[in-house]
Amino acid sequence: MRKFLLSMMVFVAALSFNACTESAAEQQMINNESNTKNFTELGKTVPVGIEDENGKLKVSFMVTAQFYTITPTKENEKYVSLIREALQNETPIQVFVKPGTHEIAKVEKGSEEDIRYFKSVYTKEAKSEANKLTSVLPNVATLNSMFNLIKNQACGTSTASSPCITFRYPVDGCYARAHKMRQILINNGYDCEKQFVYGNLKASTGTCCVAWSYHVAILVSYKNASGVTEKRIIDPSLFPSGPVTDTAWRNACINTSCGSASVSSYANTAGNVYYRSPSASYLYDNNLVNTNCVLNIFSSLSGCSPSPAPYVGSCGF
Repeated sequence: MRKFLLSMMVFVAALSFNACTESAAEQQMINNESNTKNFTELGKTVPVGIEDENGKLKVSFMVTAQFYTITPTKENEKYVSLIREALQNETPIQVFVKPGTHEIAKVEKGSEEDIRYFKSVYTKEAKSEANKLTSVLPNVATLNSMFNLIKNQACGTSTASSPCITFRYPVDGCYARAHKMRQILINNGYDCEKQFVYGNLKASTGTCCVAWSYHVAILVSYKNASGVTEKRIIDPSLFPSGPVTDTAWRNACINTSCGSASVSSYANTAGNVYYRSPSASYLYDNNLVNTNCVLNIFSSLSGCSPSPAPYVGSCGF
């Protein structure tokens, strides 16, 4: 009988311990969910750069041109470690920021399903695209005509169709603007390249300044009056008056009147590339699913606010 009572006491204690453990785990889950609800979701994304600046870590992520920051405190040590691991392996993480700021508040590891999905769309392979489009415009008049067609699709103009191109909101979305510009060229029988520039970029709209980790625009080839092929950037968000040389365009991306700025690298790609990371990983949006979604979300915005830009993680590819 004594042995039976002892056995029952151990059994009940074990049940109580398990119940307490499960209760604690459930409470922790509730606390985590509550904490997450206080943050703004940046979404599942892949970090592509991290650098120290004045005691803070500036983190750049795939697609978005905005920098996000995290302070390397003991409290954030786990989050920084997850960011660095994901950067090294080019794998996704779930990122949350403090509302209305660029400050990273929480980082969660991506699931195996997330990793498989990102590996399927984010690739080191540069995919060629077979088409019979003319890659060199015949003259400067055609170049200027294409520029005007593109500029007339700017949000806020009576000539723009939906989705309009968000030239008036330079905070983010250059990737979508460039892809839409290329589509206009394609609709008129032409094609182009793109140029991506990376670094600690600062640009001025004339009324406000924006900061980017990279910028992209279309790079168009044309024949000058002597029949020699030249290249020009079309980017009405920075140059609303007409096409410019790529050197002038890159210089506009490091406007030191907006603060310290520098270019770390730049690269030309085929026009079908939607996003290129600094380490040359590629993302494609052949059906303009992400392009049109991002442009629609940003279409009513202008100037340098809101910053950070609205969440577009739901746009998909």
